[in-house]
Amino acid sequence: MEKHMTKLLATLLAAIMLLPATVQAAPADGWTDEAEQAYKTVTELVVQRVTESKDYLAAATQEENAKAVYALWISGADVPEGFYNEYLQALADWLDLAVKRGKTAYIPGVIRTVAAMGLDVTDFAGHDLMDALRKPELVEADEDRLDMLIDLDAAGDVGKTDEFNALREQLLTEALARQQSSGEFRYTSKWPAELKQKGVDDEPDRFDYILLTAKSVQALAPYQSRKDVSAAIDKALNYLSEQQLPSGGFVKYGDEDVEEDAAVLEMLAALGISLADERFTKDDRTVLDGMMGWYQSTYAEQARTPGQGFYRELIGWSYSTGKYFPVGWAITSWRTMDDPDDPDEHVKERIYINETAFPGLAQLRVMLQAAPVVGGSITAPSGGIGGVSAELDYKQLITEKSGELAEELSVKKLIEEYSYLLDGGSHYITSSQISTFSSQLLAREKMNIKMTEEEQAKLREIMAVIVGAGGETYLGRASYTYAAGAVRAMQYLGMDPGDINGLDYIVPLTNTSKAAPTSTQNFNSYLYDIASIDPEVWRSRGVDGDMLAEQFITRVLADQTLDGGFDDFYGYSVATAKEGQTVIGQGSVPETISALSALALYRDKENVAAAIEAGLTYLSSVQLADGSFECWGDTPNGAVTLSMLSLMDKLDISIDDERFVKNGNTVADAMRTFYVDGVGFISDFEVDAPLDDLIRENSVMGNSSTVSALTYLQAAENGTFGPDGKGSSVFEVVGAALTETPLGAILLAVIVAGILAFAMVRRYRRIKREQ
Repeated sequence: MEKHMTKLLATLLAAIMLLPATVQAAPADGWTDEAEQAYKTVTELVVQRVTESKDYLAAATQEENAKAVYALWISGADVPEGFYNEYLQALADWLDLAVKRGKTAYIPGVIRTVAAMGLDVTDFAGHDLMDALRKPELVEADEDRLDMLIDLDAAGDVGKTDEFNALREQLLTEALARQQSSGEFRYTSKWPAELKQKGVDDEPDRFDYILLTAKSVQALAPYQSRKDVSAAIDKALNYLSEQQLPSGGFVKYGDEDVEEDAAVLEMLAALGISLADERFTKDDRTVLDGMMGWYQSTYAEQARTPGQGFYRELIGWSYSTGKYFPVGWAITSWRTMDDPDDPDEHVKERIYINETAFPGLAQLRVMLQAAPVVGGSITAPSGGIGGVSAELDYKQLITEKSGELAEELSVKKLIEEYSYLLDGGSHYITSSQISTFSSQLLAREKMNIKMTEEEQAKLREIMAVIVGAGGETYLGRASYTYAAGAVRAMQYLGMDPGDINGLDYIVPLTNTSKAAPTSTQNFNSYLYDIASIDPEVWRSRGVDGDMLAEQFITRVLADQTLDGGFDDFYGYSVATAKEGQTVIGQGSVPETISALSALALYRDKENVAAAIEAGLTYLSSVQLADGSFECWGDTPNGAVTLSMLSLMDKLDISIDDERFVKNGNTVADAMRTFYVDGVGFISDFEVDAPLDDLIRENSVMGNSSTVSALTYLQAAENGTFGPDGKGSSVFEVVGAALTETPLGAILLAVIVAGILAFAMVRRYRRIKREQ
């Protein structure tokens, strides 16, 4: 272990300026032997975590690591030989990958960490870290924008140019505008996903904004010579003093949380306020006392997630309006674990969050203890994995991936996979397995995979057996058993779904009890399947296909939330809510896109058209700053972004539609950022794993999604994404454009049929015209 030291005296002074507490250090009171031991133990745990996760792709993990390394550095932590150099090189590699993806990456805390180490923030392994601050519109979260303000101050002179002074004033104005008359600071940008899920954005008075308030004061601390800033800080300190619990800590939802405690400690250190200040001492307990109440000194090996150090209890909270429980936050779910200090007892399950707690503890230690001694050095990292890749050759990539896809979706492979069903034995098959087989067939249909008559006959035989397996299970209950996509797959094979082995598989589609308000079915699939049956077939059965579809449409629309989005369980929750109970519904991006895709089949209906417009308005409102869309948690997701491109194609929406252009970025621009040269499209970069692990674990998008994404990008580049006046899909437009080249034969062999249900949309419109 080596005691790291700063490189030059100037570097030390820069680090000290980041923490006014070291300039106006309060008496070294309140720091206990227990706190010192916790600091040393958690230092080792944090070093271990950074070492393990330094190559992870997730931006959130990179932020966590940057702030942890900063805290280690300024507090003079004992770290292993080469620890800082290895971290800095991993950071440089991560930034290289971001550039190759075309991303402008702002990682909160990186600038202050690199600056504190005495390195050049304008040339860090070839990266100008200040570039991310030149595009502040891409940083939306309030807490991240506060970090920008802190990083601007940490950058020193390079952060004091005219352009950055203008940004500083903008960020200061925003920060002050978040303060309420009570002194607390509230969110003004998109609410954090966790608070949205708990309905806090609808009822903001339910929540105590300790974390945001403490961080706001920390960011404002360097500017307290300004009267408006000073007044805002005083109000915030009064508010926080009033919120402090008798334990010394601070609340989140219904109980104290160490993250809030740590944020307040960082704030106190930034202001140079003594730990024993009477405003932040309750019943002789300080904030540190409160925080130490959530420290576990022994290692809990028997826990589900073994660990040690600072923790929070893994419990669920919800807000009661007083109908059935007292007004306020209440625990709704929890699990238990053995008590680390007494194996015969149980405590609520713990999750260890040392990386979150450590910065507060470390900065308090800097304030109360002597500053690090000058000396030692680090090595500036080199460029990691190379520079910016060339523009994508979409045509060449489509050629390569189309060939791979044709091989992957070969009918021969599918027959081999299911040939065991033809052994004459007895097999139990569930409706879910039938749906899986059907979806595999439909994937080949949408990609226009060719098959011989012999292959088609073999697949028909398999289909007849698979739906008949365990006859009493499926066939005996045909009147109410439903397998999503089965009737479409049967038609693809040239089979009559109304008469297979003498049994009728269209019957389940007419079971409208499945569309009841309290039902939880795959209603979108019902809409696709109903639309696939020719109106003449419905009439021959005495069924009004349009009215049948209307009942399922009504059920789908019941899942549309007040914000215009869709939540698959919203309709059920409303239908089953007790008298006086309020149902909080928040739209989900994936579920909204899925619902709108199914509703596109019926958009000639007035109520459906209105619902689609509301849904599109919702999607526009939640589109991320880089043009992408999230799955869960406000982080970009490639699969969801691709599904949005599919929806836009299906609804004839231009790629340049102003509703879906954010900061000059279209959805296609966003899709491009999920591509890594030599690897492919990666759906989710917000994962705790390095790039190599994603490749090994098959987390790269499959060939079908890749071909779809490349075709959309080709269309966007050529200006052919959007309505062409003929109702053509993007696939047909691109395919037609490529028929003049050698690529045409390959493209037409694989992707002429479009994706998802586009062909069905057009077919349904034709049928409606004929009616």
